[in-house]
Amino acid sequence: MNQLGQPVWRPGSPAGYDDRVATWAAPDALLRRVEVAQRIAAQAGNGVDARLLAPRVLPGDLSEATAGAIARAESASTALALLLVSPEFLRR
Repeated sequence: MNQLGQPVWRPGSPAGYDDRVATWAAPDALLRRVEVAQRIAAQAGNGVDARLLAPRVLPGDLSEATAGAIARAESASTALALLLVSPEFLRR
C-alpha cells in the first residue's frame, strides 16, 4: 500500500487519500499498480486461474477485451496480473 501511495492508517489529510485524476492517471501511478499486480501474481504462481476468477469477481462487468487479454496470456501469473490491472478491476 505504501508503494501505491496509500500507507495503511496514514492518509495525507483528514479527508482521506487523494482521488484526483492527476494522481491516479499519472504514468508513474500506473507503473506502480502494474508492478504491485506482477508481484501479487508471482506469489500466486499457477495456483490461480484468472480465466475462472475474472467472471466471479467482475460479474457483468468483464469486457471482451479484458477477457481476451487474460485468455491470451502466456502464463497463469501473467493472466492474473492482467486481471488485477484491468480497467474493470481498478474501478472496483
